[in-house]
Amino acid sequence: MREQFIHLILFLESIVQKKIDVTNQPVFSLDALFEEELTADIPQVSSTAASAMKILMLRKQQGYINEINQLADICAQLLKQGTPVDSVVKAIKSGMATSYQQALDKVTSEIGLGQFQLNHTNPQTVAGQNLEKHVKSMRRYKETPLIDIMEAVTTDTLVQASAKFGADLGDIDFLNFKSRLATL
Repeated sequence: MREQFIHLILFLESIVQKKIDVTNQPVFSLDALFEEELTADIPQVSSTAASAMKILMLRKQQGYINEINQLADICAQLLKQGTPVDSVVKAIKSGMATSYQQALDKVTSEIGLGQFQLNHTNPQTVAGQNLEKHVKSMRRYKETPLIDIMEAVTTDTLVQASAKFGADLGDIDFLNFKSRLATL
């Protein structure tokens, strides 16, 4: 046993002492392996916007950030291909409007599940307090008007499309965006 331990230590020391030039090696990651080529078309905008809205309403922050980045990338591709900003915004809006009731039903279901868990959890624990905050947060989104959710998702998307993916948004006035969104 002692001899095996010594061999293991010597082996580990030899690994540590070797210099490995990782700068010229390809990067391997699960993200790169499973990365999908995004299709830049209007139906993809609508479905991704619907997904982003549902994730936002469920208060899954990292999922929402990921979905907004994907949506922003698709929108930026379309805008760079000459699709008018209003057409992209209409697609985002229609995707959310079409799937709003389904998202609302999912949020209602998750609130019910969370409430059930709260009834069987000690509210004085960190887990109980976090669950209570999450349920309250979902309730707020359930009561938030659809136009406000649309404004949040659309604004987040367009800002990211411009900042991260270099899309030209023209003269969009984000301060008065809700009124513009209502007319589209």
